Amino acid sequence: MIEKRGLPEDITVLMRQLVMNGHIRMAGTVLHTYFVRCWKLDDEHADYYMRRYFEKYFAPQLQRHLQKLNKA
Repeated sequence: MIEKRGLPEDITVLMRQLVMNGHIRMAGTVLHTYFVRCWKLDDEHADYYMRRYFEKYFAPQLQRHLQKLNKA
C-alpha cells in the first residue's frame, strides 16, 4: 500500500505566512529544500513538486509573481 506523504503542519503554516506576506520566492526555496533534504528527491523532481504545490494551493499568488518576473 502506498503511504501518502503530506507536508508537516509547521511547514504548511510557514509556507502560508511567507506567501501571504509576498515572499513567494523564499517560500519556494524553503519548500525545495524540504523536498531535497526530507524526501531525498533530486533537484529536478523537487522543482516539479514545488511548482505543482504552488499551482495547487497558491495559484493567484503564483500568477502575480510570474507576471512581475515577466515585466522585469
